[in-house]
Order: sequence, then C-alpha cells, then structure tokens
Amino acid sequence: MPLNVRALFLLLISLFVFCDHPGKTQAQSATSAAKPKWAVALKKYGWIPPKSVSNKKFFKDFTLAKLEGLDQNTRVLFISNDELVVYHTKQEGEYYRTATREVEAFFVNAQDGSLLQTKLWPVQMRKSEIDLRDSEARLVPLQGDRFLILANGTVMIYDHDLNLINQEILEPSSSTGPWSVQVVAGGAQVFLRHEPGRAVTYEWRASDTLQLLRKTPGYRDPHFHPQACVTAGENAVFTGGRSGIEMITPDQQMKIICDDPFCRGDGHLQVLASRYIVFAGRTGIGVIDQDHGLVWSKTIGPELKPNDVQFADAFSSISSTRCGVWMTSYRQDAVRRR
Repeated sequence: MPLNVRALFLLLISLFVFCDHPGKTQAQSATSAAKPKWAVALKKYGWIPPKSVSNKKFFKDFTLAKLEGLDQNTRVLFISNDELVVYHTKQEGEYYRTATREVEAFFVNAQDGSLLQTKLWPVQMRKSEIDLRDSEARLVPLQGDRFLILANGTVMIYDHDLNLINQEILEPSSSTGPWSVQVVAGGAQVFLRHEPGRAVTYEWRASDTLQLLRKTPGYRDPHFHPQACVTAGENAVFTGGRSGIEMITPDQQMKIICDDPFCRGDGHLQVLASRYIVFAGRTGIGVIDQDHGLVWSKTIGPELKPNDVQFADAFSSISSTRCGVWMTSYRQDAVRRR
C-alpha cells in the first residue's frame, strides 16, 4: 500500500462497517473510485520507515521477548474532530535489549493535512504485542479533545495543544509486569490492567485527574486463566469463550450474558457507553444487550466458508455511540476489504 495514502485508507476503512444503535442498520459501500479529501507523504514531515532486517539476522538472537517487543507499525487516530495523530516507535541500536526507543507523533490538521506539531516520548520495550495486555508506547483519545499516552511506565494526559494536564507514575513495568489502558464511560474514565507476575489487578480511574475510583483483583476461576485479556466497561469487564460472552463484576461475580451459538468462540469485543457490547466473531458481527443477550447480528451467507471472511478488531468512537469492525474477505485470487 503506498505510504502517502495509508493514513487516509485507515480513516476511510473505519467508516465502511458501523452501527449507531442495535435497532438500526445503515448500509455503507465503498468503490474503487473513492478519492481521499487530501493525502500527504509522511516523509515530508520527517517520518522514517523502520529499517528492514533479514530473517537470518532477526532470528540470530531470537527470543520470545524480542518477538513480543516488536513495534513497527505506524498508527493513526483522531484526538478531536479537527485533529489526528500519526505515530510510531523509533528504535536506536541494533540489539533489542539495550536499544533506546521513542514514540514519535505527528499531529495533523484533519481538514487539510497540514502538520501542526510533533512530539517525542521515551518509551520502554513492550512486553506483549497485545494492546489489551500492554499499552506501553500507545496513545489513547479521551473526551474533551484530550489524549493519554503510556510511556516509560507513566500515564500522561495532554490537551490538544500538547499541554500536560496530569500524570501518574505506575509501578515499574520492567520489574512487575505490563500495564494496559482502555477508555470507558464515554471517555470519562480509564481502565488500567496490571499484570505483576501471576496476579492481575483492575483499576478504574477518572480520565482527567487519574484519581483512583475502584481497584479489584483480577478474576480467578479454575476455568478462567488469570492472565486472560478482558474488555472493560464502566461497571464490569467482559471476555468471550466456548460458553459465550461472559461479564465479570467488580465483586468477582461472573455470568454469561450471551450463550447464543453466534457468541461462542474467539472474537473481538467493544463496550459501548450504554449497556450494549459489539462482538466480532468468526462468522459475523453482533450487538449484545447486557441484560437480554444477542439483540442484532449480521453473519456471512451460506455460500461462504468461515475461512473466506475474517472479522478483526471492533472499535468505537470516543463517545462510544458509534462502532466499527474490520472485515477482510477472500474469494478466489482477489482480496476485498470493507
């Protein structure tokens, strides 16, 4: 994919599948003739692609930690209706254990693509490639045109002018395990998951002051691995499995909120600001009411095999009133993305 349209492609693709409410659907379509409003080569702003390394060199000192610490993607997200940020992790030094790393962020005017400002943050090597386990070197949008970054084991909150509003130094992740961050309650709160060894803790904090609102141990059960990733809501966390979609409350109560065959198995969850949860599963997407189970779903047709279509991350707007799902379909030698 050409680098100068990558950012716009990511923005456009997020609009192709979305829902405003489980009772409503609106068809969206994309054509090959669609053109972006603007496009700019990131190299113009100083972006440098990661160095290419041969397989032979990469596997010469291979470890699982080296694989988990890879962070070469360039990411795009809105921090307000008028401003987006394009960021990536720069690594200086060839040996992965001693290399220095920085997040380089380009703040761009969403109306015309002009560069507003840039910012660098020193970061640690990530402990996991999964964002639900480790949010080191990740930017997260918040309500009120603010954003959060987890860098060097510190949570920092900025306004859209890059003024530091608040920060909180977390327990050193280098010695006690990774931290992850999720936005809940329409951006009014953040959820922190800490994994110090075999134990796991959950924290809910105010997104402006970082004041601790609630802290609980991670759910423990013979059938639930303590290190399992969860998707956070304002009053509970959620996970999926063979039995369906499960809700775990702060007082360590677990109940299955959707046992429909559609809800069973691996998938991706996104909690909306209300009581609804979006699930992207193996055969389609659905919306689950926490009290009434599956209320809407759209699945692939009988003419398609499950391997022909893949549903990836579910995501939502900062307000959590809209959601989107990645979908990639394969048919013969063609690849279609919607």
